Amino acid sequence: MKGKPLFPFAITALVGILLTVALSFWAMDQRTQMHSDEEPEEVTEFEDPIVAGEELYTQSCIACHGADLSGTSAPALNALEGKYTAEEIVNIIHTGPGTMPAFDHLNDVEADAIAQYLLSQSE
Repeated sequence: MKGKPLFPFAITALVGILLTVALSFWAMDQRTQMHSDEEPEEVTEFEDPIVAGEELYTQSCIACHGADLSGTSAPALNALEGKYTAEEIVNIIHTGPGTMPAFDHLNDVEADAIAQYLLSQSE
């Protein structure tokens, strides 16, 4: 008894692999085009920087520094008054000292809003 020929199955597998690779490249190109069409909104000032800073803190910092600023896997931020100035906090946000990543996607106004929020929360 003779087995089924392997050739049609190999062709089907090869077509499937090539199609998967081609679709992956197409999707990556679509994603690149989608992101290049978006221009980031440049924030020049906030009406209430403390409220904006709280929202930005929630988006960027809460995972490591905690909802109550007491620190989880990173230092506590609930007693910064007198320890750091707003400018120093902005610098820390942008440079990311130690194991903290640099948040260079935040502009100076956004980083300053976070600094104002943190300084307003000091005990």
